[in-house]
Amino acid sequence: MDTGAAEPLFEFESSDSLEQLSVGIAATFAVGGGVGLLALQFGGWRGLFAVLVVCVLLVGGLRTKISILPTRVLVTRKWFFVPYVRYEAESIEDVYYGGDYGLDEGAIGVVVEMGGRKIHFGTSKNMRYLHDALRLCCCK
Repeated sequence: MDTGAAEPLFEFESSDSLEQLSVGIAATFAVGGGVGLLALQFGGWRGLFAVLVVCVLLVGGLRTKISILPTRVLVTRKWFFVPYVRYEAESIEDVYYGGDYGLDEGAIGVVVEMGGRKIHFGTSKNMRYLHDALRLCCCK
């Protein structure tokens, strides 16, 4: 898929709190559940430690990148440098905080509505910058 030759109007990449939380919960159940028990049984504490390291790498590498181009918006979810999901739309319809009632208090990221989808990304550390930049740059 061609990303176009035009320079992005805005581009931002960061870790993804909600994605990390979701995968982290699944990884915790894997380590504490069947996968952890199998690793402990067959590999001992080293096997359990190996499963734990894999889970930390899995969670730590989740990132999201948004690129605002003159003709479209691309959101790419990546694990380290490997993209695994891509969303594309002509424009951003709305941007708000990913907390109660769209307020920044208690939020852990930003929600971008584009192409009929709601995409949550960012962290509590960068959500204010991301929210304000996307509002200024892209909202109709």
